[in-house]
Amino acid sequence: MNELSQSIVKEPDGWNELWRKGIHPWDKPTPSPALIEVIEQKPIKDQIPQSGNVLVPGCGRGVDVFYLGNEHRKAYGLDISPIAVQQCKDIRTEKNIPESHAEFLEGDFFKFDIPAGGFQLAYDYTFFCAIQPEQRPDWGRRMGELISKGGVLITLMCPLGDHTDGPPFAVSIEAYHAVLDADFECLLIDDCTSFVTRQGKEKIGVWRRK
Repeated sequence: MNELSQSIVKEPDGWNELWRKGIHPWDKPTPSPALIEVIEQKPIKDQIPQSGNVLVPGCGRGVDVFYLGNEHRKAYGLDISPIAVQQCKDIRTEKNIPESHAEFLEGDFFKFDIPAGGFQLAYDYTFFCAIQPEQRPDWGRRMGELISKGGVLITLMCPLGDHTDGPPFAVSIEAYHAVLDADFECLLIDDCTSFVTRQGKEKIGVWRRK
């Protein structure tokens, strides 16, 4: 995000204000190529849960939710912006996608009510890098609460780097290990196909809840 966007997001209701102004450069119209690779192509695809609840925090307009949800997996998109959530619901209606495949919740990742049975799969792309770095240990603990034993967390690590401003704040492989290793086993960290503007700035990670 540019300096103006970073300034807006620091205000009360900042994320919602960005959506109100139509400023959401992180939100893409299609799922990340890296996510598609993990789900459909990489050898590890067989370890991705094929049923149960899925969580996408910071879901934006829900493209990943619509991709991951189906008749076997109910995908939940969570966003703190009511404008973003309403856009997701409108798109769901336009595409005639059933709520049993894709549900959208307005709420705080750290506080929202966990559905019965928890989540068997979660996907984090633009959320870990959006929160303040000092919140990352809480993010790791919360993922441990949300994901049921044996469940899987997919992390698309972006943007790799060492810049100090944000959001998006720089991430590193070590930053994920630091907050996930207590509750998760790392199954994969690998290079991945990316959107053109993010090429070389991402790696894909797959983790199983212990």
